[in-house]
Amino acid sequence: MIENKKCSNAKSFKLSALAASVAMIAGAVTAPVSADATFESDSGWKAGFNGHIPIFAVLGNYDDPTDEDSFTITTGFNPATLQTNIYAPMQNGLEVSGHFQMNADIAPGDANANFRSRVSEIAVAGDFGQVNIGKGFGIFGVPAIGDNGSALGVGLIGGPDQVAATAGRIGNGYFYANFTPRVMYTSNNLGGLQFKVGLFSPSKVDDDTTSLDDDAEYSMPRIEGNVVYTTDMFSLWSSAFTQDVDSKAGAFDDYTMSGIDFGGSVALGDLNVRGNYSVTSGTGNGVFAARLDPNEEDASQWYVETTYQINRTTLGASYGEGEDDINSSDNDTDLTMIFARYAATDALTLMAEYTTLGTEGGQGEYDAFIVGSQLTF
Repeated sequence: MIENKKCSNAKSFKLSALAASVAMIAGAVTAPVSADATFESDSGWKAGFNGHIPIFAVLGNYDDPTDEDSFTITTGFNPATLQTNIYAPMQNGLEVSGHFQMNADIAPGDANANFRSRVSEIAVAGDFGQVNIGKGFGIFGVPAIGDNGSALGVGLIGGPDQVAATAGRIGNGYFYANFTPRVMYTSNNLGGLQFKVGLFSPSKVDDDTTSLDDDAEYSMPRIEGNVVYTTDMFSLWSSAFTQDVDSKAGAFDDYTMSGIDFGGSVALGDLNVRGNYSVTSGTGNGVFAARLDPNEEDASQWYVETTYQINRTTLGASYGEGEDDINSSDNDTDLTMIFARYAATDALTLMAEYTTLGTEGGQGEYDAFIVGSQLTF
């Protein structure tokens, strides 16, 4: 029989939902506290759940494809999330657990298409560290994604017809780690130093402008890794990845997608400043395998953010840019975010945000005013 222990032990929830994870990575502001609930059997098995429901009202003025005003109610960078965790009794010094996450967007018409699982994995922890096997969050670009503005907000909007989760600072500050099948090792904390390395199922090129991507093959996994050094006052990190894209029939030259980033954050009382800079090659400035790119054009992303905590209120501003060498400078963008968060209760956070996107060519620019709330449980 499984009993409800109503436990709030954070150790029982090593893999939380993405929004909670990146907030903890940031370490800069007071994040909503999860009401972690666990159920325990007489034999020592435990099960628990947590998650969040973010809701935003977005009023935007868009310049592409036409000068258009739009109002919508939707999720932000993170969709609504339910995380389920199952823990086996410890045996032979091993803690074995399973983690399953379901996500849903709420914009009109997208419920069926965007109800999906982003995490489904086994975690094995012991004196050696931890191994994760299955689908989960990546390594490259983490913890850059821990900025407070996009972690709990909206950020980049796809346009007036946006129906799914928004893009945060993807391509305008950091490269997206994404959720991918992988085998990943995480070291123990070594005096503030911790590292991760993983073998990932390779991302496949899907370029609508050419049929050459049908000739691509992927015989080796993508390799990702990072190292993070953390103290009470500051954190420093760096991550990297590499993935080969080969041609089956020689229609294009074999090439390698790769990237590296550097970043850090510093806390001075209630003031926190963080920044990140990354360079990628052969894949664009947003996601893995964004295009077929045998010329390995370079792209870069960077941002700087500052936040200030006043009791239960967080005020913040950030600016970031993305540049891509392919075709022309029309692909270069910059994103400015000004935001405020208020913890009305430990579970409910109220949010306001102003976001503006600029582009080198003027196409796709917009301004948006956003208000929202998030229940974290």
